[in-house]
Amino acid sequence: MAYRIVFTMLTFIVLFNGITDWYFYKRVLNRFSAPKWLKQLHIGISLFFAAYIIFLIYKFVNPYTDPTSTVYVWGTYTFLLFYLPKLAFLIVSWPELIWKKTKAFSITGGLLGLTIACCMLWGSLIGRFQFRENTVQISSDRLPKAFDGYTVVQFSDTHLGNFGHDNTIIQEMTDRINATHPDLIVFTGDLVNTKAGEIDRFYPILSKLKAKDGVYSIMGNHDYGDYVYWRKPFEHEENLQNLHKKQATLGWKMLNNQSVYLHRGNDSIALIGVENWGEPPFHQYGNLTRAMKNINTTCYKLLLSHNPEHWRRIIVPNNKYDIDLTLAGHTHAWQMAIKIGNKRYSPAEFKYKTWGGLYQEKGKYIYVNEGIGYVMWPMRIGAGPEITILRLKSN
Repeated sequence: MAYRIVFTMLTFIVLFNGITDWYFYKRVLNRFSAPKWLKQLHIGISLFFAAYIIFLIYKFVNPYTDPTSTVYVWGTYTFLLFYLPKLAFLIVSWPELIWKKTKAFSITGGLLGLTIACCMLWGSLIGRFQFRENTVQISSDRLPKAFDGYTVVQFSDTHLGNFGHDNTIIQEMTDRINATHPDLIVFTGDLVNTKAGEIDRFYPILSKLKAKDGVYSIMGNHDYGDYVYWRKPFEHEENLQNLHKKQATLGWKMLNNQSVYLHRGNDSIALIGVENWGEPPFHQYGNLTRAMKNINTTCYKLLLSHNPEHWRRIIVPNNKYDIDLTLAGHTHAWQMAIKIGNKRYSPAEFKYKTWGGLYQEKGKYIYVNEGIGYVMWPMRIGAGPEITILRLKSN
């Protein structure tokens, strides 16, 4: 059955690509009398990507394939860069096959395809390096006076495995965070793609992150290594333990369904961390009840939880979880956003009601950080790597 499904997918994709390429060849290259070498190049690239798709699907039948590896991420991105603009052209321009007296559809389709290609290239070559430092003030009459002006810097979703040997972004991130001289640094999950070893080459950089009250972190869905098939059962658990040890070596303190108090004089606030609260069918490792078992119910509470849906589905509706501020990541804003007026829009809204920025409901706040790294495609358009500077204010 699995092979039948794979064969069907393979046949559909190759035929679809073939139709798209043939249409582009006839409607553009032939129509505008493109030189022979350009036509041959187009055919060669088309055949290459047909072979790539066959290879990709064949590899994905192998359970040991890592779908987050750099080869697959960049290969798939290049494939989309080649086909999405042509697909846009096909969809918009085909009415000219019926109404042949106008070129409006072809012109519109061509402009749309060119825009898509330019946006993808910009997002990959420029956008994913354009840092955003968002400063947010959050006021509360529950915050002790001693913590008035307390600065928390949040970063999230580094996905270190995607950077290969390029440490440019992580180095800039570290320098920018340290330049704020924060009271507290928090990381809200997805440090790696799949394996703990991704951290190793970034040790000298990440170990330099410093804050008065230290660096605290939690687990994201990618950190568990659930996206790859482990040859031996113990390897999965071993990878998880290595991730914990490596973060400890960095000087970070992991809050795996745990909590600590942060002190200023005689006053204190609670910092709570839960493991990843996954949406079905993914695992829900997070246990907020366990994490809060030793916490004074009257104190100000700051929660780290990777998935913002945890806040929306569990924390907001449930009165027993009097969490004042939740910090999350996970969405990346789907690495695409646009600002119109004072409001930002993202395709992530189709899945997440809280996808980026600050939200408030029933007196409870959440800030969703849009992350540093990337998944699926190596680009960011209007949603560059984000560092969040949160200043707490006592009313």
